[in-house]
Amino acid sequence: MFGFLKNDNDKRIKNNIQLVSIHIPKTAGTSFRNTLKEVYGEQKVQRLDIGDKKFHLEQVPFQLDKLAKEIEVVHGHMVYHLLEEKFNISNKIPVITWLRDPVDRVISNYKYLSKRLAEELDEEGKGLNILAKMQRTLMEYAHDERNRNRMSKFLSGIQPEELFFIGLTKHYSEDLKYLSQLLNWKKYEEHRYNVTGRSTANATAEERKTIEKLNALDVDLYQKAIELRKQRKSI
Repeated sequence: MFGFLKNDNDKRIKNNIQLVSIHIPKTAGTSFRNTLKEVYGEQKVQRLDIGDKKFHLEQVPFQLDKLAKEIEVVHGHMVYHLLEEKFNISNKIPVITWLRDPVDRVISNYKYLSKRLAEELDEEGKGLNILAKMQRTLMEYAHDERNRNRMSKFLSGIQPEELFFIGLTKHYSEDLKYLSQLLNWKKYEEHRYNVTGRSTANATAEERKTIEKLNALDVDLYQKAIELRKQRKSI
């Protein structure tokens, strides 16, 4: 649609990106990626991860000066201001993301990582007893600065009002339908992957309150997204 962006003085990576999907951990990103692949095709949708210490395409370090022309949709763990620094992207390109209740997202992320750690160690199969000694509690995980306000960190450099679309996982089906209309999808399927369930990892009311305070920026961001959604529905 937009073609490769050309600017001889711009050292950023040339591309044919037509849609950017920022996947914040534990916000239905894997489910959404599979929908994108069905709508646009496997080759046109690629996973792109950009952070302070990571720049990967399909989980492989990226070092080229342009993306393959067939790549039109990028979806992954991208910090927005780093995406802008590395890629030459038109301001006409839709940028979308999904958000989740900040406290539930932290708890879900903790549960997911704990499960992955247990699977990697496979203590029962290897006859080990490391996990119980190494495992951090939910609150230890929540207090770590790296795990606080992660939604806001991924969206640093762009305001909620500037995003083409913000979906809420709480209303996933309804918001996905709305997005399909915005992007003129003829048909799509809704997927559900990596669902950690509704359990709050035995978090007490006091722990939830503490997690909320530790993620004040994300709480504000989420409330703003709720307001934007209300405005959208009223229109």
